[in-house]
Amino acid sequence: MKVVILSCGSVAGRVAERAIGFAEVDELVVADIDEDAARDLAARTGARPEIFDATDPESLAEVVEGADVVFNGVGPFYRFALPIIDAVIDAGAHYIDICDEFDVAEALVTQSRYDARARAAGVTVLTGCGSAPGTTNLMARMACDRLDRADAVHVVLGLPFVANLGPTILEHMFHSLSGEVTQFLDGEYRKVPAWADRRVFTLLPPLGNREFGYFGHAEPLTLPRFIPGLKDATSRFTWWQEEGNEIYRRLGALGLLDPERPEGMPMSPQAYIARHFCSPQGEAAVRVDVSDDPLIAVFHVRAEGEIDGAPAAVTVESHTDMAELDPQDGADTTAIPAAAFLHRLVKGEVRRAGVLAPEACFDPEPFLREVLPQLGNTLTMRVEQTDPMI
Repeated sequence: MKVVILSCGSVAGRVAERAIGFAEVDELVVADIDEDAARDLAARTGARPEIFDATDPESLAEVVEGADVVFNGVGPFYRFALPIIDAVIDAGAHYIDICDEFDVAEALVTQSRYDARARAAGVTVLTGCGSAPGTTNLMARMACDRLDRADAVHVVLGLPFVANLGPTILEHMFHSLSGEVTQFLDGEYRKVPAWADRRVFTLLPPLGNREFGYFGHAEPLTLPRFIPGLKDATSRFTWWQEEGNEIYRRLGALGLLDPERPEGMPMSPQAYIARHFCSPQGEAAVRVDVSDDPLIAVFHVRAEGEIDGAPAAVTVESHTDMAELDPQDGADTTAIPAAAFLHRLVKGEVRRAGVLAPEACFDPEPFLREVLPQLGNTLTMRVEQTDPMI
């Protein structure tokens, strides 16, 4: 089997290091626009390096030609994912990515042409297969499956503030936390302002009650597609430090997170701010004191509905102790679940053609029990039920 990995960055590189050991893979190609990055990764893994340009349709077609499975790690995904998906379908290959962008997920689940083309080609387009989305989708599936009827599911992410996340991740965060984002409300997809409808969720100790606002992410787009009966699906976010939230909100209000490049300017405001945050001057300018809050990252998923005819809620929550996380291994938080999803696709465990997400394909509990311990994550489930007395 021939597997092509697009991008030789930190996450895709870690996926390649695992994929080379898959028994089913007899040819692994690692491809990037950066020739040195491709050759370095090939030297580490024994894969074959290729050079390609994600903005050039001919280059894309050439690099995926003859592939059985293509893993896409080229970000930011709102710029690159859809043309790559088109090229992979044209090549007759299965596709998998770690895309976390709400607008890409929206296009995939609301524009029937992607699903129709994939079905006609007999291939799988499997999106959102990282940590969030990815493991969060399976946490949502697990929570909904414990209910007799699921009406709503809320995916909540919280982190200590970090200024320098790298330009690509920062562009994603700016994109997801500015302007309008899509949520599934009252049975339909709706555009709402990022950060709006702030709501308090009760997290496990030591975090307690925290407030989260709307966040543009993939889960509210795919969950209603693959979990029948949902009336609401939302994603919300917060930095634990309100000062960090205010920095993002002010930049958005000033138009400094706009992804469009103004005429006569060398880059967009968003691209500039992302690079500024990664400079020593930028990091110093937006430094936030995180010492009063736990260094914990939280994925919290709450499903609401009924059990035995009574109102009920199921909460699944995962914690990552960032104080124990080696900064050099940060890519593994996405790469480890991504590689596990890729391996299942390579092994033929996904037998459906068309556009899919993890919650449509995989049994949550075995996957989470395999993957989360590798990340050092905890996982808890709480079931709350209201029993009428009279």
